[in-house]
Amino acid sequence: MRKFFGLLAVFAMLAVGGCGHSGSNEQKIADDVTQAVYNNDASAVQQNFTSDLAATVTRTSVAQLSDKMHQLGAYQGLTETGSDLPAKRYIFDAKFDKGDMTVRIRLDPSGKIAAYRITPGAPQ
Repeated sequence: MRKFFGLLAVFAMLAVGGCGHSGSNEQKIADDVTQAVYNNDASAVQQNFTSDLAATVTRTSVAQLSDKMHQLGAYQGLTETGSDLPAKRYIFDAKFDKGDMTVRIRLDPSGKIAAYRITPGAPQ
């Protein structure tokens, strides 16, 4: 009986630990889009966007942002630095060889990006 309750306690701790933070899926989506911008791939950028946001993306806007990213060197990935879970807003630090950029996203209820903003410098 003690073993049963001990195992139950371990499973409960694992379940609670797994529910506390939702960053992995949001981070993957943000990373996929940021990598697509870095690669100057407008169609890949649009894939994770809502149809309204995708309609605002132009090859020129992606190319300009890609150029700014390339000035910072190789893209090394991003790390979540903040979130507002009820509003589905997430902030990430995008690392490059020579600096950082801040990536902010807002997801719609289906998990698509409804807002994407990238600014120079690390999150403050």
